[in-house]
Amino acid sequence: MNYGKCLTAMRKGLAVAAVTMGLAASSLCAGQETVLHTFTGVERNSGSAPGSLTFNASGDLFGTFSAGGVGEFADGGVFELTPKAGGGFTYRAIHQFSQATGDGANPGSAFILDAKGSLYGVTPNGGNGCGIVFELSPPAAKGGKWKETILHNFDSNGDDGCNPSGSLIFDQAGDLFGGTFDGGGGISNLFCNNGCGTTYKLHLANGKWTETVLHRFTGGGTDGQSPTGGLAFDKAGNLWGTTFIGGVGKSSTCGDTNGAGFCGTVFELTSNANGTWTESTLYSFVDASTGWNPFSGLILDKAGDLVGTTENGGSALDGTVFKITPKGKGKVEESLIHEFVGEADGSFPQTGLTMNAAGTLYGVVLVGGGTAFTCTENSGGGCGIVYKLTPNSDGTWTETILYTFLGGADGAIPGDDRLALDANGDVFGSASSGGDFNFNQTGCPGNLPGGCGVLFKVKQ
Repeated sequence: MNYGKCLTAMRKGLAVAAVTMGLAASSLCAGQETVLHTFTGVERNSGSAPGSLTFNASGDLFGTFSAGGVGEFADGGVFELTPKAGGGFTYRAIHQFSQATGDGANPGSAFILDAKGSLYGVTPNGGNGCGIVFELSPPAAKGGKWKETILHNFDSNGDDGCNPSGSLIFDQAGDLFGGTFDGGGGISNLFCNNGCGTTYKLHLANGKWTETVLHRFTGGGTDGQSPTGGLAFDKAGNLWGTTFIGGVGKSSTCGDTNGAGFCGTVFELTSNANGTWTESTLYSFVDASTGWNPFSGLILDKAGDLVGTTENGGSALDGTVFKITPKGKGKVEESLIHEFVGEADGSFPQTGLTMNAAGTLYGVVLVGGGTAFTCTENSGGGCGIVYKLTPNSDGTWTETILYTFLGGADGAIPGDDRLALDANGDVFGSASSGGDFNFNQTGCPGNLPGGCGVLFKVKQ
């Protein structure tokens, strides 16, 4: 493994006291990581992570902060980062959410854009109480006001889904597809609230968006429950996704104590001639050997295989990157691309993956990475990493650690839905903690080591 100049420099400072070390050592990595913006509590006043960054065609970056903002009833917002002529970016908030006004609340997933530059996203809360799907239309002139349109308000009882999560996806006809963690109508238990989640479609006709529920998860039998990541289309037009728990994998390793499936699934949605969709659970995670609890969605590689992450599992129980290979006739095969090992290369990849044109995968893990500073009680030392996985000709993969967070001004606990890549191959993302440590002004001490988080660039 290549741990890079940052980790080598960091090891020279392990004798320094924990917080002081985290602050001072971040300067050792200044040539590798650049902080684009530091949240101060004016934009965000809780410990929730800022959302992922997405480029538009002009090179502007867009993202969300999940809580806080301007005003007494601020519930997160949307920002824009515009490149400066001499380098760097200018930060500007372009929308403020407030569920007190009927708007959404607590956004976190990455945006998708249409040809006109409009942003499409979800908030898991707000609206009627179960979240919204929204569009932000750009202004006619740079620096103007963006216009929000609520495309769908999930029912307050959650019958059509509740708490939408993950990024949206367009099909070729311009319909939007996504999933909800809860709702759909049905049982309520530890992970299910009036149902165990849904997948849905939004169709635009005569200026109005109409929702259709494609599948209501039950958590019973082979079916999964609680989809948390976005969906992916394969080349045949089928939709693929994951559920955080559910399926037939019943192992105490996954936390199963009562015969329920707690390991998670991979599912496929196939369209029918009459406009309905049929869901099939094609894979159930079973234990450490397969990984378990896929918290993010899937992406498709050039070969038509699907790749994703599991929050737990692998030989060290610190999470995995996996590949699902379709075998035809409803069969798939799972293999592990990488197993995380805690202090060496991080733990808990709750987030999704980004793939470049060469097939290299990019992602982050929340904690770990071998620093002396502990960012959470269970991190085993370390504040998270940015990594890439490069495919080799023999089918193996090589991991490269691009950056190890130190918990200081450089940020800590990266939590991107997915990373963004520019034309130079530089990596852009967010970290939910670190940055500004002035607690009296920030009001963001909820996440160790403190601070309200940063937006960053890592140069390869």
